[in-house]
Amino acid sequence: MLRLTALAVCCTLALGACSPKDSASNQAQTASASATQTEGASLTVKTARGDAKVPQNPERIAVYDLGMLDTLNKLGVKTGLSIDKNRLPYLDEYFKTTKPAGTLFEPDYEALNAYKPQLIIIGSRAAKAFDKLNEIAPTIEMTAETANLKESSKERIDALAQIFGKQAEADKLKAEIDASFEAAKTAAQGKGKGLVVLVNGGKMSAFGPSSRLGGWLHKDIGVPAVDESIKEGSHGQPISFEYLKEKNPDWLFVLDRGAAIGEEGQAAKDVLNNPLVAETTAWKKGQVVYLVPETYLAAGGAQELLNASKQVADAFNAAK
Repeated sequence: MLRLTALAVCCTLALGACSPKDSASNQAQTASASATQTEGASLTVKTARGDAKVPQNPERIAVYDLGMLDTLNKLGVKTGLSIDKNRLPYLDEYFKTTKPAGTLFEPDYEALNAYKPQLIIIGSRAAKAFDKLNEIAPTIEMTAETANLKESSKERIDALAQIFGKQAEADKLKAEIDASFEAAKTAAQGKGKGLVVLVNGGKMSAFGPSSRLGGWLHKDIGVPAVDESIKEGSHGQPISFEYLKEKNPDWLFVLDRGAAIGEEGQAAKDVLNNPLVAETTAWKKGQVVYLVPETYLAAGGAQELLNASKQVADAFNAAK
């Protein structure tokens, strides 16, 4: 009996001595498994191409869209790779930690393969490269719907917030955008009809209520369109000085494409300085608004929405 008791005690001591080591080993294995699960976690988000499965909290991301870079900056998410040149001063600081890897239209595939991104985010300008980019890493197109820009942009903000765990920041940002647009909408009431015009060199195009450049102004802010019959298209409807005189808008909202992308050529202000344009109410009353370049370059970006809506609100509030 004594021998059996002694044996039992020895076994108990032996097991007790081994337990901390085994426990530590088990904990390490559990932690390792947990880490692996976290690294491999994924979720489904809404994109411009429908629902897409993406990695959760990716650390290495490449972005080929200024609007998305704008929004990621506002959410506090860093980008590893992006375009070679930034033409938006408010993103200069953000680009200091971003390595160049091609253009909005032509990504640098060699740089991308070397970087090994976990997620690639693009906009419409890089849409043709989608399939090739998707072979390198999960790729999502996040272009906002132009006919419903504000709400669609807020959906994109939510999608990015889900991916990077930034919902609190996203909710605050969406509230700021709503407030800014509401202020612009209030300021625009009863101030007359408007027309969005893109000037590219010496050529002009008009954009209507459902267009990529006019929808936010007419539908989201509520500025009545001086011409409801404008043919929709990615490049707008070509117009003449005679057209501007005939339609006689109370407000002209002008986008200078050449200045926005850094091309040399005749400035929009010089193009519009024409006897026929001078006969419009907009010109006579000084109600020609030269929209900030991000309206063209980063449409749907969070800061772009704030900047553009504030600019419009300020213009309407200053009207006599």
